[in-house]
Amino acid sequence: MESLYKADRRSLAKKYNQQKDLRNIYYLFSKIILILIFLKLNLEIKFYELLTNWTRNFDLKLISFIIGLYLIYAIFAWSLDYFLSYRLAREYRLSNQEAKEWLVDKVKMSFLAIIFVYIISRLILTFEMSYGSLWWLAFSIIAMLFILIINFIFPVILFPIFFKLTPYPDNLLRERLENLFKKAKVRVADIYEFNLSSKVNSANAAVMGLGKTRKIILGDNLIDKYSEEEIEAIMAHEIGHHAHKDIFKQLLTQFSTLVFTSVLVSKLFPIFAGWKGYEAAYSIVSLPLLIIIWGGISWLISPIPLYISRKSEEQADEFAFKLIANPRYFAKAMAKLADESLSNLEFGWYKLLFKASHPPIGQRVEKALEWDEKNK
Repeated sequence: MESLYKADRRSLAKKYNQQKDLRNIYYLFSKIILILIFLKLNLEIKFYELLTNWTRNFDLKLISFIIGLYLIYAIFAWSLDYFLSYRLAREYRLSNQEAKEWLVDKVKMSFLAIIFVYIISRLILTFEMSYGSLWWLAFSIIAMLFILIINFIFPVILFPIFFKLTPYPDNLLRERLENLFKKAKVRVADIYEFNLSSKVNSANAAVMGLGKTRKIILGDNLIDKYSEEEIEAIMAHEIGHHAHKDIFKQLLTQFSTLVFTSVLVSKLFPIFAGWKGYEAAYSIVSLPLLIIIWGGISWLISPIPLYISRKSEEQADEFAFKLIANPRYFAKAMAKLADESLSNLEFGWYKLLFKASHPPIGQRVEKALEWDEKNK
């Protein structure tokens, strides 16, 4: 197995991940300190008065409060992200973005985030006024419909905001991939290429969308750097997700997690809001605390959906092993991806529990090689 990896990249990966982990700790503690200072000094109340006293309209107050606080948060978070993450990625040549391009993407993401936060906040406040303690039920139903819409429009509206999608050209590789679809007995809307190299050096592929918008996408650097056999192996994995209907399993997991989180928030948030001394538990001014409580609960239960995701990835890997002629090409592709992205081959317990949506690459490579040996 070790022969599949490049020794110099493994050495560099160790150094990079040590620095990355340390900087992530700095980033986490900086955010915790900011939150504690923010809540201790009641800055949400002061900012609310400052940002909303120009209007009596509820929605204008809400959007002004969200935009104002988000801009303040963005200045803090972007500064940390620039010095602790972006510059490190540039130093190790993992990022291809100039600072200006990186900043433009941040602005785009912030614009979308403000819209989403406004919609979610408006729904919660409206349903709480209408249904009281049962707001979580109405919110969960509408939020799930919202998630379905986002998944449907993602490939055609949201993804193109950041990447350029082009139909994959008719060539021998496309013909080979289409034959793979036929062999797996799955139908895919189309294959697309996207300019991933405009952002990063590492390659990727994915299945996205629902129904008529469902697409398989290949990063341009995947096409440039990987052999046809390796691309076929990666595509077989993506077909596995398609064949297993993992998108619907993912949506079911998201809905279950959403309902559970909403129920917990509805029970716990009024207690914290009472400690904070708000006149009304659910109000514009209490939204920062609501977001913090929601984020904390989501983090605590995140090991469950992450575990389900890892199992789906393992099943898609096994599907690929059965579909392609030689699973060793899957192992070679994963090893190449690990070297390109300077990824760790194994995870510590915290990353495995709270961050990893995929199994460790080292484990995936080993399983592919074991499968190859058993079926020779």
